[in-house]
Amino acid sequence: MRYQPLNVVEISRLRLINNYKHLSSINHDVRIAPVLKSNAYGHGIVEVGSILEKLNPVFFCVDSIYEAYQLLRAQIKTPILITGYVNPENLSIKKLPFSYSVFDLEQLRGILRYQPQAKIHLFVDTGMHREGVRVDELENFLGNLSTKEKNHIDGLVSHLALAEDPKNIDTKKQIDQFKKAISILKKHSIIPKFIHFGNSSGLINSHKIQLSNITNVSRAGLALYGINSINNKGLKPVLQLKTHVVQVKKIIKGEKVGYDFTFEAKNNGKIAILPIGYNDGVDRRLSDKGMVLIKNQLCPIIGRVSMNISTVDVSGIKNIKVGDEVIIFSNSNNENNVENSAKIIGAIPYEILVHLERSTKRKII
Repeated sequence: MRYQPLNVVEISRLRLINNYKHLSSINHDVRIAPVLKSNAYGHGIVEVGSILEKLNPVFFCVDSIYEAYQLLRAQIKTPILITGYVNPENLSIKKLPFSYSVFDLEQLRGILRYQPQAKIHLFVDTGMHREGVRVDELENFLGNLSTKEKNHIDGLVSHLALAEDPKNIDTKKQIDQFKKAISILKKHSIIPKFIHFGNSSGLINSHKIQLSNITNVSRAGLALYGINSINNKGLKPVLQLKTHVVQVKKIIKGEKVGYDFTFEAKNNGKIAILPIGYNDGVDRRLSDKGMVLIKNQLCPIIGRVSMNISTVDVSGIKNIKVGDEVIIFSNSNNENNVENSAKIIGAIPYEILVHLERSTKRKII
């Protein structure tokens, strides 16, 4: 008999594939590069990679060498681009089949010293002012590269700060800066194979922000997993977080629940104890605010969410018993889905997703 975990993150293979195909259909001239960083936004980097690899994506985006190694050890064959900063010293052990996003001259040279076969995606800062070579300094940056070093530049990349708002003047400025960067590279006889600027919202709004005619790859993250601030009916949430009831007992009017006694029962009723808490990804801010789904009924979280325990009011559910399934975050339009749960606590969906405990079993269904 196999071990049956109490908590599980379910991943819908069909929904993930359909989301990928939908995003791919938005612009047939732009290929999708799935973003698998932060454990594939909590979904499971190996599980997601193994599903999407069969769809022949142009490459996977990860943040670190550690994440790239996870895919390599899982025998994922899709090319991998490490978009986060890489210390070249960590590349000195053996030859690696990765590409690297670079914005520092010494970093570029360090990578090529240890990985002379490596491909480089040059990251330019078009106005978001995080990582990247400033466009007004790009000419000087390229001027310091040898012809051999320039030949390793395989991609040009930047990042949109506000693609959700196509009419935003700063978005237009970013597009103009990116076009300028392309021109500067061309002046230096550098024609990148991959040009990617758009994130999920950038892809969905690519025609509105006139991005579709200058890029050939889009890095799809949140939308790929069916969670997007833009209402897009072609996308469906991929993930559900489930647990099981471990105790059911009565509660009497006036009795209190949990740390700090933040909940006091107004009536006699029933409560259920769940073996899941903020260590597992149930945000503590959902205390006395969040909802879970049991037998297709929404049940409020009462009292403080503890490290490994949550308590819910099940007074309205008949015949509830130990072992009954509980959906913490659903993949439906219920109040307890990831987007709605994030709104309840004044957060963004990313915060909930990336805090799903890595050791919780991911199950592809």
